[in-house]
Amino acid sequence: MGRVRDPRFDFSMEDIRSAMAAGRLLSMEMEFTRACNYHCSYCYVSETHLRNELTPEECRSVLKQAAELGARKIVVLGGEPLVYSHLEEMLDYIGSLGMVSEIFTNGSLITPEAAAMLFRHRARVIVKLNTLDPENHDRLTGFKGSLQKTWDAIRNLEEAGYAGLDHMLGASTIISTANLEEIPRMRVMLRERKLLPYFECITPQGRLLDHESLMPTADQLKAVFDELAEIDRRYGFEWEPQPPLAGDKCFRHQYSCVVQSNGTIVPCVGLDSPIGNVREKSLKEILSESLILYHLKNYRKFIKKPCADCDKIDHCYGCRGTAYQLTGDYLAADPTCWRNKDKQDQIRFLPCSSDNMLPHARPMLFVDRLLKLGEKRAVTESIVRRDNPFVDGAGCLAREAFVEYAAQTAALMDSFEKDGRVSPGLLIEVQNFQISGDAKIDDRITVYLKKEFDMDIWHGVSVQIEVNGKFAAQGELKLCIFNTPAGS
Repeated sequence: MGRVRDPRFDFSMEDIRSAMAAGRLLSMEMEFTRACNYHCSYCYVSETHLRNELTPEECRSVLKQAAELGARKIVVLGGEPLVYSHLEEMLDYIGSLGMVSEIFTNGSLITPEAAAMLFRHRARVIVKLNTLDPENHDRLTGFKGSLQKTWDAIRNLEEAGYAGLDHMLGASTIISTANLEEIPRMRVMLRERKLLPYFECITPQGRLLDHESLMPTADQLKAVFDELAEIDRRYGFEWEPQPPLAGDKCFRHQYSCVVQSNGTIVPCVGLDSPIGNVREKSLKEILSESLILYHLKNYRKFIKKPCADCDKIDHCYGCRGTAYQLTGDYLAADPTCWRNKDKQDQIRFLPCSSDNMLPHARPMLFVDRLLKLGEKRAVTESIVRRDNPFVDGAGCLAREAFVEYAAQTAALMDSFEKDGRVSPGLLIEVQNFQISGDAKIDDRITVYLKKEFDMDIWHGVSVQIEVNGKFAAQGELKLCIFNTPAGS
């Protein structure tokens, strides 16, 4: 493999399969704070100050829950971890629970004293190093003198004792158009210095949306990954190039999650669709009930084409964060993978038209498009057309039509999750449907749907419906959606 394995910090596929089968964690990524003294142009965080961040007591509770679920490692993210005033206290607590810490830091605050503290806790430290050019490093970090800060941090850490420890000190590098030509030289330098290289693709979110030119093309990524693999072979590391990590595979959704600083749980920093909040439910409940995590743990069944047809499907599912950020669909094929470069027409992007995605034909096809997908949630949008059979001579939509808009939203969500395969279904029951608004021709109807339960072909959903942005109806539906394609 491309990275040296330490069983305390790194996990084998056997570890991952075992944890997934038992519903356990192996690691958990945690933001103690989003505060940061840098302003990196590629950062996945757009807002560096979330309101109502977890208290130290709440952080300890989440860490304890992670340990009880089997976590061996806590990955400390940010923000900048060393800005957090309770960091040492948290590292103490993590160690007392039998877990190890891995910290991703920009290095600017790693004084000799801070380095000694991190060494005492035997934390693995990964320091930001995006380029060897000082001016370029400053442009990427938004902080003057940032490259020298990185070198100072590495020196302080080595002098504190890390120079005598294997695979405990490394450097993180984002692969972007700003540093693409330097990447191979940096890999060699890190290997020569026996520092762990953590090279990863960037995801199009947060501040990167204002700097999209930093995103490399698929051809550029393939070329640099191939060159890095060749470099590593010279140092005794064998790995097959695949995004998003150079020298490693990313299956983190099968054994990990991210706790944001306000308690929100997301599958990973790229796939930032919330699946719960630790202030509302236990960590165990959130993880066990998550449909997103269920889909990703069983990705071979649910991942979509062209990734589904790739010969590497048993060892790769691309970058789920990139797929989600670019398409709106966490199960979509990764559009940035070089293997998908000439197959973009097979990838569906949200918003997505309902054409050929529902068993209905006009004029009974009411729902126009799927806007969003999330944790057990979907949002659709429609315009009331004149040929709608529920529209009267005055151009007003009969109120009972809202139920049909809701049912078609559920069917469209099902078809989209099945990569366009349309299944026949029945509306079984309508409960607690309350209507307080009306619609007419050319009005915009938005349906917000939440799955309440799935039992094989039986489904329960709740909906809220708006007309032109104003509340109009809400209720619950029970549906039967068969697993066979429509017409079979």
